Formats: sequence, structure tokens, C-alpha cells
Amino acid sequence: MIGPKRLAAAALSSAIALTDCAPPSGRAAPVAPVPTTSTAPPPQALRATVAYVIDGDTIIVRARARRLRVRLLGIDAPEDTRRRDCFGAQATAALRGLLPEDTAIMVAVDRRRADPYGRALGYVWRPDGVFVNRVLIRRGYATTLFLPPDGPYHAELTAAEALARASRAGLWRACRRHP
Repeated sequence: MIGPKRLAAAALSSAIALTDCAPPSGRAAPVAPVPTTSTAPPPQALRATVAYVIDGDTIIVRARARRLRVRLLGIDAPEDTRRRDCFGAQATAALRGLLPEDTAIMVAVDRRRADPYGRALGYVWRPDGVFVNRVLIRRGYATTLFLPPDGPYHAELTAAEALARASRAGLWRACRRHP
């Protein structure tokens, strides 16, 4: 029979092997390359162009001759506008780096609902296949936030957050409090 300490050590070793991260040592763990592509945008995704990045989870896009405020679905980035959360400025800069102004994008908008601020809710992809919502979570610039119903990318975004936590990416290393 395996004792509790050996069982815990075996579980930790397995988790380390599966997540490809090193055990805590006081030194920064090497950051593994982050796969940025995953699922393709759905066929009904809207073609748009980035007009402006407001913060780490909100953009303004131009689509069909109008401007639309879009809150990225499935994520919650630290605030940088009304209040200054830990890692908020970095999250905003990261989204601006991923989506510079005039970048062509595909947006899968949830047409059934908007958030309390009147923003459309959507998932965003770049033309090169980068799933922006996932990248922000995996690199530690945002955490997951799901509103019922969870949506088609729940498992993928949850897995990205688990990898970010395990590797202490971004806000998981920089901030004392985590959402």
C-alpha cells in the first residue's frame, strides 16, 4: 500500500509532467511557447476592423459601416480605466499588441445579449488564426469569466487558465490577489 506522502508526491510529479512546468524553486520557471491557434472562428463570425482598444477586455470595432463596442467573452482582465488593478496596464498593453488599430479580425458576437454597459459580447480571432481571448488568458493577462450559458469555448479557456496558473504567467506571478 502506498502511503499518503508517496501518493501526494506521485500526483505532484504527474501534474508537473502533464503541465510541463517545474516545481516551485524561488526562480522563475521557463515559459513554454504558447500555442495561439485553436478552434477556427465559426462561419457566422463577423468580419471587422479594430478601431481602438479600450482596456484588456474591451475593444471598439468597425463593421458594416458602424462602430461597435465589444467585450471579449469568457475573460476578465484587470481594470485600467476606472480603477487601477494590479496588472491592468499590462493587460491593456497586451491587447493593444495583439490587436493594433486597423487590424482585420473575425468576431463571433452573441447576438442574443449584451453586457450591462451595452457592449456586444464576443470571441475574437485574427486572420492568422490567433484566438485572442485564449491568448490573453494563457499569457496571464486575464482570467476566465463565464456568464450562463458557458459557451462553446468554456473547456478551452478553462484549460488555458490552468496552464497560466501552473506556470505563474502574468498576473499569477505579479499580483498578490487573484480573481
